[in-house]
Amino acid sequence: MRMTNAVVGGGVLLLAMLAGCASEPARWREGVNAHIERYRKGDAQITVVDGSGRALANVPLNIEQTSHAFPFGGAISRGFLGNAKWQEAFKQHFNCAVFENETKWYSNEGAAGRVNYRDADALLAWCAANGIPVRGHNVFWEVAKWQQAWLQPLTGEALRGAMERRLDVVTHFRGKLTAWDVDNEALHGDFFTSRLGAGIVPWMFQQVRQRDPGAQLFVNDYNILSVDQAYKNTETTAYVKQIRALQTQGAPIDGVGIQGHVWAEDIVRHPARVQQRLAEVAAVGLPIWITEFDAADANAGARADKLEVMYRTAFANPAVQGIVMWVFWAGNSWRGADAALFDQDWTINEEGRRYEALLAEWTTHAEATTDAAGVARFRGFFGDYRVTRGDTGAVLGTFSLQPGQQSQRVRIVAQ
Repeated sequence: MRMTNAVVGGGVLLLAMLAGCASEPARWREGVNAHIERYRKGDAQITVVDGSGRALANVPLNIEQTSHAFPFGGAISRGFLGNAKWQEAFKQHFNCAVFENETKWYSNEGAAGRVNYRDADALLAWCAANGIPVRGHNVFWEVAKWQQAWLQPLTGEALRGAMERRLDVVTHFRGKLTAWDVDNEALHGDFFTSRLGAGIVPWMFQQVRQRDPGAQLFVNDYNILSVDQAYKNTETTAYVKQIRALQTQGAPIDGVGIQGHVWAEDIVRHPARVQQRLAEVAAVGLPIWITEFDAADANAGARADKLEVMYRTAFANPAVQGIVMWVFWAGNSWRGADAALFDQDWTINEEGRRYEALLAEWTTHAEATTDAAGVARFRGFFGDYRVTRGDTGAVLGTFSLQPGQQSQRVRIVAQ
């Protein structure tokens, strides 16, 4: 780079030249970190008073975040129920769940007319007992190869009748699941639409809404964030077009699911492409969830880098309201042993340590001292907090810093 002696605006020209030479990953990191600071944190003013309401000055405070408002989720399956180590690791790393197969149609009705929710009910009971909210995945799945053998030959009214009976799954779990992926992978399959017409998809959404008005209803698909040039962004564009068409047809869509499976594409060298594709989907104006993240690579460090790109990019976009990891432990991995945070023997690997480092980075631990008016101020990530006295360790109180409350006032009575 050839330098000049020009000075413009106190060095603005030099900064612009340096920015122009920065690598795509460096520019991406600076941008997403700024967005995380802006969109995922809020300011709080804590006033500490005694039992008579008098301000307590010069009180040292430790302000510790105890949980995240943002959902960092993971997938679990039937083997989870008998595995105490898996359960404990899950509670340490995630705050919401999805069932890998247990609420899919082929799991609930493998033989026509024999409906079974036993495994899903048991998983849901564990989640409820541990305060873990659960997403529903999925009511219908458009890809033909995932249909049960008895369903494959059905057409016309016979197929519609089977679909109406399938909707019992929504009634069965009414009020117990936060969301449903209503028609999974409709961008890549047409099992139902080819037999019953395009109007069947809005019908699916309308029927699910009637049976569980409290659940958020999602579309869900893959390849949407791919940076492979072969896609030339057509998958993302097609997804946006499909969502808008469904809305026009009366489908009550509440959110957009983006699976986020990472394959051979080099998102580490081209993170801005992931960012751009995510922004294109966000322009629809609906909440987004990364619903099924995983990355397979024999090199755990390479997996860690891919995870960081996906998580930082998603966490930085204000439209994203949750991230769910599909593969967590190598002992339960649809993508093989080289796709998990924990190896088969539960040894945490480099990808797992990177994930833990991100959660630690996005967890607030602050110290402050009250002023003459008994007020202490801090800025932190959204979530639940515990306040203790720095000099005695006594717990003074708890509070929540929630999205939408960018500047929050908290009053604590010190006993």
